[in-house]
Amino acid sequence: MAQETSFHVLDPTASQSIATDGMADRPDSLAGMRIGLLTNDKMNAANLLDAIYDVLAERFEVSSAFRVNKGDASRPAEPEFLTDFSNEVDVALLANGD
Repeated sequence: MAQETSFHVLDPTASQSIATDGMADRPDSLAGMRIGLLTNDKMNAANLLDAIYDVLAERFEVSSAFRVNKGDASRPAEPEFLTDFSNEVDVALLANGD
């Protein structure tokens, strides 16, 4: 008599969940906004942000770009650095490169 084998199949998918606690509200428009571009010394991060900024500037009447490099990619930015940065911009874009 053949032995019966059973399998328990697991579904590796899950419903998508986006955490929004602590996130800033999104503006209705970027018109007139000062766009902050924060890079981290990785190759191509600044190029990526510049390309994104160019698209945003084409589509919206943004006020200006404020470009900052926080330096060392392996360490978080200092709180004072982030405070100073956030005081200069209305919206921030961050990128890693390579």
